[in-house]
Amino acid sequence: MSNELTITPENIHQYCKDHSTPPSDELIALVPATQAHAPKVAHMQVGHLEGSFLALLTKLIGAKNTLEFGTFTGYSSLAVAEALPKNGRVTTLDRDPKATALAKEFWKKSIHGDKIELILGDARETVKKLELQILSGERPEYDLSFIDADKSGYEYYFEASLKLVRKGGAILVDNVLWSGRVLNPEDSSDHTIHQFNEKIKTDKRVEKIMLPLRDGITMMIKL
Repeated sequence: MSNELTITPENIHQYCKDHSTPPSDELIALVPATQAHAPKVAHMQVGHLEGSFLALLTKLIGAKNTLEFGTFTGYSSLAVAEALPKNGRVTTLDRDPKATALAKEFWKKSIHGDKIELILGDARETVKKLELQILSGERPEYDLSFIDADKSGYEYYFEASLKLVRKGGAILVDNVLWSGRVLNPEDSSDHTIHQFNEKIKTDKRVEKIMLPLRDGITMMIKL
């Protein structure tokens, strides 16, 4: 069974995958490993198509330093790391030691794994430290931020990304279509995502486009 959560018809989604650059052996192997590790929430893993999208965008903007909110089992972290130059770095934030233990296991199998820095803990506290490190010159500004964590924190992570990402850098937000439920919000999570989308829609600090890729992804440029 596929791990992938997508609102696109499966045959169309598969056709797109078939006509895209295939993922690495490590990424392919991480899919069934995630299914075995967490079968009830394996759909949280970004799929091959979205991983390839993130990797290609990383190359297109010449990113060297990227930030990620929500590691899970490390698929997107590794996909981006593979696209970075040798001196590039992915800083990924999560609070789940079990899921990230599987991530680290697979990162070690990749020649790109040493580009990934995992910071465990409350991301709201972590980003404060990252901001201070950027201000002091200990860290460079980020070229790209990918938000794929708890939905209640999306607005906070977006605002944090605006502080941490350089002007002209990219901010991407996953699950913005929420299985289509944003069209007719009912429960609290539906409303949370819809309200976030409405906020981004009118935000003049970014130029944006929402794409029906996987479960919906909004791509922004910080102005």
